[in-house]
Amino acid sequence: MTTNKNGRVTQREIAKIAGVSQATVSMVLNDKDYSNVRIPAATRERVMRAIEQTTYVADPAARRLAGLDNKILGIFTYEPALSAESMDFYGPLLNGIERAAERLSCDLLFFTASPLVDGSRSLFHKNTRFRLADGCLLLGQQMNSAELARLVAEDFPFVAIGRRDEPDVPYVGIDYLSLTGGIIRRLDERGHERAVYLHRGTIAPAAVDRRSGIAQAASGLRIAVTSVDVSGLDRQTIARRVIEADVTAVIAEDAFLAEAAADALREAAPDAAHSYVALADVAGHSIDGAALSGFDLRREAVASRALSLLQDIVLAEPDEQADLQKQVLLAGELVDGATLREVRR
Repeated sequence: MTTNKNGRVTQREIAKIAGVSQATVSMVLNDKDYSNVRIPAATRERVMRAIEQTTYVADPAARRLAGLDNKILGIFTYEPALSAESMDFYGPLLNGIERAAERLSCDLLFFTASPLVDGSRSLFHKNTRFRLADGCLLLGQQMNSAELARLVAEDFPFVAIGRRDEPDVPYVGIDYLSLTGGIIRRLDERGHERAVYLHRGTIAPAAVDRRSGIAQAASGLRIAVTSVDVSGLDRQTIARRVIEADVTAVIAEDAFLAEAAADALREAAPDAAHSYVALADVAGHSIDGAALSGFDLRREAVASRALSLLQDIVLAEPDEQADLQKQVLLAGELVDGATLREVRR
């Protein structure tokens, strides 16, 4: 099968597969309300099967000129989004997307056909028909860089939720660098001179920004922060590493890790007193009944902004694309919970 220079299957190829004329394919695409009685049902079905088989999508600008933009925006998550374990991360994002879709008068199409392999999905799996949408939002704690680059190369409208390092990738994310610096300064102001940072060693941009934020802020302060990669470590080993570091504050990559570390330390060193902070959203999280210190990330607002940006990209003419701000970092807020205590120097 041949494709055009952008890798998209053309109407001519669709016509060849369906055994009809190119004019018939055009008629089917334009007949959104099925009102054209000149198209037999069997012919329409052949064309639609051919389109589905090839995941055909016309050039976005051409579709708009023909009145074919259907105001359907896609959602693709690299990890399962609706399980009980993942809803803490995905729930606020999906809620923000849903509200934004209602405000923008568009429908959402959730792409779920790609199978999970080692905990992740592939956007370009043969089962994923993301080209049926006008554009697509991408969500995931670990995204595929090669797939993002391919979307850019093919000029398909998309927006990633979360900062990305890949060139020309549109995204809306959180300014973790500034937030993390704020947390480190507050620990320093409250007398902490030694802290440990527990993380899982990922190379995702948000994780890198957290580590960079710690290093940049601590370099000008009295506080010293020891970094510990806890991936593969059991609870007892994590507790031992914290105790060996001889710290007064435990900084965790996320709220669940902070709670797990507190539980482990309670068992290993019941008389030790530590402050706990998480470099993540802490709504609903606590340690020994005390509200956990950390961030309010306003993820619903992030998701809403991402969907709005996606629609702007879909609707903008080619000469307007350069004027769009396609890489956006939003500010969160620091949350002063009761787990951040003062230490006398």
